Amino acid sequence: MQRNLKQKPMKNKMIMKMNNYLCLALALCLGSCSKYNDQDALKQLMKAEALKPKLTADFVMQHFPCTQKTDTLVQTHTDYKYIDVVCPPVDSSSLLDTIYLDKIKVVTKTNVVKRTIALPSKTITITKYFEDSAKIKSLTIANSQTQAELKKCGEKKDKSSSLNLWLIICLCCSIILNLIQLRK
Repeated sequence: MQRNLKQKPMKNKMIMKMNNYLCLALALCLGSCSKYNDQDALKQLMKAEALKPKLTADFVMQHFPCTQKTDTLVQTHTDYKYIDVVCPPVDSSSLLDTIYLDKIKVVTKTNVVKRTIALPSKTITITKYFEDSAKIKSLTIANSQTQAELKKCGEKKDKSSSLNLWLIICLCCSIILNLIQLRK
C-alpha cells in the first residue's frame, strides 16, 4: 500500500509535465498558424476588388479620405514703364562768368522729361486641389454600370419599336384585304 502512494505522485508529475509540453506545443502551433501578414491582406483586398469593386472603392473612400495638394508658382518679372520726371530749372548764372543786368526778368521754367524705368514685380500663384482616387474609381464604375443599363434599355426600346412597326404593317395588310373582299 505504501508503494501505491509513492507511485501516484510520480505519475501525476509526469502527466503534469506532458500537459505543460502539450500546451506549449499547441500554443506554438496556434501562434505560427494565425499570422496575418501583408500578402494575405493584399490577396483579400484584390479578391474584394475583383468581386465587388464599387463596395471596395466606397469603403476605401470612407476610411482613407482625400488629401489636399498645393502647388505654388512664383514668377518674378520686370515691367518697363514710361513715367514723367519733372526736372528743376537750370540756373543760367552758373554757366556764365559774368552777369550783365540790363533788365530783371524772372522766368520759372521746368522741364518735363519722359524716362523709361524698370519696375520689378513678383506674382505668386497658389493652386489648391483635392485628389481622391477612390472616389474617382467609384464614380467611374457607377458610370460604366449606368452606360450598360442605358444600352440595355436602348436595345429593349429598339425591340419594342420593331414590334410596333410589324403590328402597323399587319394592320395595313388587314385593312387592304378587307377592302378587297368588300369590292368582290
